[in-house]
Amino acid sequence: MRRLLLRPTLLEFCRTHLIFTAAGALFTVLTGLVTTVFHLSETIMKAAPPDWSNASKTSLGTLPVLLPLLLCLAAYLPAGRLVRLRNGWARPEVPDALVLLLAPAAAFWVLVGLGALIPHGYGLTIAAALLNSPAYGLFTLYMVTTGWGITAPPWAGYVGALVSGLLPPLLYLIGSYLPIRALDEAEENVEI
Repeated sequence: MRRLLLRPTLLEFCRTHLIFTAAGALFTVLTGLVTTVFHLSETIMKAAPPDWSNASKTSLGTLPVLLPLLLCLAAYLPAGRLVRLRNGWARPEVPDALVLLLAPAAAFWVLVGLGALIPHGYGLTIAAALLNSPAYGLFTLYMVTTGWGITAPPWAGYVGALVSGLLPPLLYLIGSYLPIRALDEAEENVEI
């Protein structure tokens, strides 16, 4: 039974992930547009204490765009639970959970890594952004706030990419492990 659940679980994650990616990209672009039109970034940056550096003020100006990304990332948690509830599935076993966690993250890491390593690999970077906008947006904001490539050491960017790629599937997986009384009781009765 475990092998039969691996593929549908991963497919359900991919379907949910693509919906959240499209919604996250749309809301991020709309928020960026509203922020630009109404000069919200400049207003937020002017509200910062005068002794802050320009990089810190610029990071503070990106806060409006962070809101849709964080909401999109937070939506993975209930999505994992709702998919499990809707399909009546048991909690994923450890091998299935590892595949569900690492397969999408590895795809993101490969696209971002190849986009950075290959000369003129902008297409791969754009593919990473389009296929995983919540993680890519979080990674981009992390790079801006830490000053990666300017003041931060190179390992900081690698850590940011690792965490950003893992976050969406990890939240989804945690959501699928949240207790659902009816399913958990049925699972216990079957094991006995």
